[in-house]
Amino acid sequence: MLHEGRGIKFLPCIFVLFFLYSSLLNFGCSFEACLRSGAMFAVSGDQLKQSKSQRAGLHLSVGRFHRWMVDVRLGKFVHEYAAVYLAAGLENLLEEIILQCLPSKPETVLTASMFEHAIANNSDLWGLLQPYAHLNTGRTASGTLALPRWASVSSVSTDTTCSSSKRDHSLLTTCVASVSELADLLRASSTVLGARPHFSYQAIQALFYFMRCSQLEHCGSVQELVYERAYVVLPPLLEWVRVASAHAQYRHSVIIDQDDIMQAARLLLPGVDAPIRQPGCDESLSRRSGDEAEAVKRLKIALAFRMLGSGVREMVPHALQLLPSTKLNTVCDSGLSPLMLACVNNDDNMVRILLEFGCDPDLETPPQGSQGCPTVQAENQHWTALTYAALQGNIAIAKLLLERGAHVEGGARLSEEKSTMTPLQVAAASGNLEMVSLLLSHGAHPFFSTVYKDSLSYSGAAQRGCYSAFAVAAAHGQRAVLHKLLSHPLNSNTKEVLSLEEILAEGNNQLTAERRPGGRQPGESNSSQLLKLSKAQIKCLQEAMYHSTENNHLEITLDLRNLGVSWSLHCWMSTLATAHGHIESMIDQLLQDFLHVWPDDCSAQFVDECLPLLFNIFRYSKNEGTTLLLADIFSTCYGWEPIRPIRDSTLNGGARIDPKFVNNPELSDVQFRVEGRVFYAHKIVLVTSSPRFRGMLSSKLCEGNPPIVQINDIRYHIFQLVMQFLYNGGCDGLEVDQNDVLELMAAANFFQLDGLLRFCEAQCSNMVDLDNIVSMYIHAKVYNACQLLEYCQGFLLQNMVALLTYDDSVKRLLFGKKLHNHDVLAGLLLTLQSRIKARNNVLRPGPKPKS
Repeated sequence: MLHEGRGIKFLPCIFVLFFLYSSLLNFGCSFEACLRSGAMFAVSGDQLKQSKSQRAGLHLSVGRFHRWMVDVRLGKFVHEYAAVYLAAGLENLLEEIILQCLPSKPETVLTASMFEHAIANNSDLWGLLQPYAHLNTGRTASGTLALPRWASVSSVSTDTTCSSSKRDHSLLTTCVASVSELADLLRASSTVLGARPHFSYQAIQALFYFMRCSQLEHCGSVQELVYERAYVVLPPLLEWVRVASAHAQYRHSVIIDQDDIMQAARLLLPGVDAPIRQPGCDESLSRRSGDEAEAVKRLKIALAFRMLGSGVREMVPHALQLLPSTKLNTVCDSGLSPLMLACVNNDDNMVRILLEFGCDPDLETPPQGSQGCPTVQAENQHWTALTYAALQGNIAIAKLLLERGAHVEGGARLSEEKSTMTPLQVAAASGNLEMVSLLLSHGAHPFFSTVYKDSLSYSGAAQRGCYSAFAVAAAHGQRAVLHKLLSHPLNSNTKEVLSLEEILAEGNNQLTAERRPGGRQPGESNSSQLLKLSKAQIKCLQEAMYHSTENNHLEITLDLRNLGVSWSLHCWMSTLATAHGHIESMIDQLLQDFLHVWPDDCSAQFVDECLPLLFNIFRYSKNEGTTLLLADIFSTCYGWEPIRPIRDSTLNGGARIDPKFVNNPELSDVQFRVEGRVFYAHKIVLVTSSPRFRGMLSSKLCEGNPPIVQINDIRYHIFQLVMQFLYNGGCDGLEVDQNDVLELMAAANFFQLDGLLRFCEAQCSNMVDLDNIVSMYIHAKVYNACQLLEYCQGFLLQNMVALLTYDDSVKRLLFGKKLHNHDVLAGLLLTLQSRIKARNNVLRPGPKPKS
């Protein structure tokens, strides 16, 4: 559906969106979204440090789109920009669908039932969202045909006539009685739909075949053996015109031909299939308007190409008489020479004949906009016959071309900047090992990249280049091809040949089994091998690791790591996430690489993205070894600097009242009954110090003269300490036994005495150890002792390995049922993130103020 079944670039994805978007769903907005994402992707800095989605400004995963497009074999070569454009277009499509289903009243919340009802009654959305193999648009859930809510002629005209309304509704026609009726409807549709490619006579005949209705043709009974489809699956004329026009516009053609109708039928009708369009001259050449001499010239070229395509040697001299001065190096409107067409069609015999007659094997497909090539595809610019043969995987043709001196890099040159693709790059994508070996044996450069280098400005040329064959193989999941490329001599400047067996000495089943932080024997030898490569070559291998990581090709990523390619934080983090979801046995080996990956400055990416991933693995891991490795990582990240102490922030501003009045009946106007004993107090001191006391003394619970308040669950001694704090105005001189601190903290929390609570938190922090950390943590959470809770979290992080092996109570705290409205691991994550950010602020102070 996207292309000719060979290579998927970004332009076909635009036309996929054209198929999906009706007039209601703004195709222009989607097109702009694709271009915007493509531009952001092209100019993004730190390309290997961010995901492709982040670089393109998207929420949907570009890497997953790319992996899906490769897995379902939409083409032998899938360019990364195709995935960017498809992800951007579908993300925009989802936004458009939501906008179309929003209630008219802004205050109304869109619910699931309202959403389903809006889709069911929308002819543009309902069919689009059904799990059908064909594109069923133009109908609602009830099967009723409906026009899209566009600015039709009847809706914008000041003179809304009956004829204009009929003309609009004629687009809903699903079947016709004759070819002439269909031709009239198509002419009328151009008035409503605007400028569209014109239908050729063969296209109209083909469309009539699918829209013919025998009941409309005959007045009597019909007994023809004609298969007629049910009404509910017949697409309206509008959809035929829209989809067929998209196919023609993709070819840059002004004529809709028969094949465009066949491709539209493949998309619109259930059970209908058609072969992909074969490249070459289309049937519209004879109908082009213009100079008579030019028309005759084009007809001669078209006839000559048909003669050459017959594969008959005797036809070549006759074809040469029809061709212009360029002879066999003439290209058709699509920018393809006879030799290129023979390669695309896998015609070995014709390739041999053309080469014998002197056809240039290095002739290139001209760039888009070249004179005489109106329908050339921009993404195929500078392709040669060898490039097309490599994509087709035809070894015999490739050997013929190379024997006749074809340049092994196709239209690309190491000394030039050409945005194209080399034969080795397209062969690496298709996974043809024999073709890759053939090209390498003839000197193909596996590190050669044709990506446009100008990063200061956005250009479409950047989207038509291609990264190295290593990265192409990694992105397409071609592990065997990558091994073949690695087994080739990696550096032509040295006589030493590095074989795959030497590079991957550990074997595929034990890729990183002996990897340890600080000591990795295989890595040392492999790193020394990498030192023999240039910086550009090492960067190519890092780029290959990046693409394999983005597309979730875990085995390829580990192969490259085993080779000695250094991790980037993004690649390590993404690989760890993939292993967590698929291959649990690899997690420990990846975690052992942590010390080689964790940057000294602890970047924002590590804090905001990597740490949540590590804690998520920690939460759900059932492997004790993995749990301890992660605990060690958390402790390393937290550091061994002292935990920030809790300071008693209460300032003693002098006694509120003479301390002798504590529990003194003199001038007492309120009494408390604690453990059956009376405690005398003074209301003015209590209500000005504690909201809790203010509420207690102003409620009906406080009755009598003087009022007596019953205090439960607090011991008399603890209540006396609370009163001493209130009367003294601070904690100076307050002597509290260690066994009473937690109970006093509970009382401070109950009476809402922040100063006394801070004092208790400071006392408790000095008492925290391996034996009581769980108890302290729970008390801190229950009594809202936030500073003590943070201190306990720091203690847990700093001593997590010892705690997990010391007592099961810590495991129950971390992995058991959550405390009320509290997630222990989430709290530890926030504390660790705050610690690292504070450390970074110290290491990187802000700019000095200007003097």
